[in-house]
Amino acid sequence: MSSQVPKKLLKQICSVENAPLAIALCPDFELGSWRYKELANHLFDWLPDVALRPSERRLLLYEPNKQLARSCKRLFDTDEPSRRGEIGEILLHAVCRQEFTTTPIVARLFHKMRTNDSVTSVDCVHMLHNQDQDQLELWLGEAKLYESLQHAKGAAYKSIEPFWSAEFLREMKALIGPKVELSNPCAEALTWLFAEETPLDQIISRIVIPVCLATDLDATRDANSRTEEYIQKICQELEGVRAYFTSRVPSTVSFVVILIPMDSKRKLETAFNNKVQSFL
Repeated sequence: MSSQVPKKLLKQICSVENAPLAIALCPDFELGSWRYKELANHLFDWLPDVALRPSERRLLLYEPNKQLARSCKRLFDTDEPSRRGEIGEILLHAVCRQEFTTTPIVARLFHKMRTNDSVTSVDCVHMLHNQDQDQLELWLGEAKLYESLQHAKGAAYKSIEPFWSAEFLREMKALIGPKVELSNPCAEALTWLFAEETPLDQIISRIVIPVCLATDLDATRDANSRTEEYIQKICQELEGVRAYFTSRVPSTVSFVVILIPMDSKRKLETAFNNKVQSFL
């Protein structure tokens, strides 16, 4: 990895290794309860890595309160906690960094479609050097934090559907390119990739779409420890999510499914937002 990151909290409880990759992660249980408070604290530790540029993190290295305050003010654009959806973004960022060793290109990117003026967000813009193919991969991700898995799947697919369209990719190319920092070890390759003269095919062949669904599930709500029975239930849910996207995403597009089965979305949001409020 390019920098120090928080220690792992989320444990991989099941996975599908053949393409498309799919993993399910859990913060585990303690004294019979799902560890939502520990997960909220863990996500808070990730804020500077999500919201600040490497140069800013270095500048504020010995001023953690300033790091967190700047991160909160930059990431959370509303004072109303119930309207914040950034927890899913942070989960996606952390999982990509720790499970797949990706590196951020830009912290956050917002994209406006010219066709209908609707705002589409890309929840993470990362890169990864694929050693087998000896080329740079672009990880353009989407995260959903929902109480319903069914609703999360539909909303996530609707969000990623533009990702492989020519119009979307041209706008992404124009927006990401100027944001690449010269200190990035792959700056030269990225500058070439996002140059106007480089054909879109070069981008399309490098895209990987990580889709992170953090949703309430009965299996987690009913469990009090990470038993074999619990793991089997989550594996079945993971296979279902993987099949849902496999049947809809074009076979030429690479994607990764990340499932975070939660006990209670509201508990996690409340614990996390209570920490954020003290820095806003």
